[in-house]
Amino acid sequence: MSDTIAPSGDSARELFLAAGMRLYPSHGYQRLSVRLLAAEAGLSPGMFHHLFASKEAFVAEVLQRKYDAAFAELQLQVRPGRGVRENLRDALRFLAFFTRAHLDWVVQVFADAESVAAVREFMRQYAGMRHIALILDLLARAERQGLLVPAAPVQRSSFLMGAVLAPLLIGSRLQAAGLLPDFLAADFVPQVMDEAAVAQRIDWALDALFLQEVR
Repeated sequence: MSDTIAPSGDSARELFLAAGMRLYPSHGYQRLSVRLLAAEAGLSPGMFHHLFASKEAFVAEVLQRKYDAAFAELQLQVRPGRGVRENLRDALRFLAFFTRAHLDWVVQVFADAESVAAVREFMRQYAGMRHIALILDLLARAERQGLLVPAAPVQRSSFLMGAVLAPLLIGSRLQAAGLLPDFLAADFVPQVMDEAAVAQRIDWALDALFLQEVR
């Protein structure tokens, strides 16, 4: 008779979620089978079905857990008593470096959102609202202080996200697919992906939005 003690419901749940955190970036929704999760967690597939309503609900919880940890760090970039431009700069830096470090997650989430309702709803109602709302709030504060060039709020936020994040997301996918021309591919990492390049794009973008006389 084995001396192994079966984990409680709470600890088994944590084992499955930890397995999902490890496997989701490389497998995505379609290849993340219950059997694979159970093997990774060292538990039975039947335990998974006992703990989670569906694979969709499980993946949504994995994504929420990943996002909550990141959003908590993002909130720390906004410090009371500091200038709004500095807070906006550091928030954008965090978003950029998080995206760069977790491109596998980002790519899988966007791919799954096309066909998995729970992932699509997560992006639209949960993740999509929180970090963008934080950026919009910082921009609104800057506007109330008379610091910004006149523009619509969504125009400002989409400009910032496009200037800072789009090269990381689009460029990296083109590079991974071998679609960047040779003369661009050779310099893509140092001139687009590295820390100095990201910081420079953020400064350029903020320079474009903030009035010159208050820089």
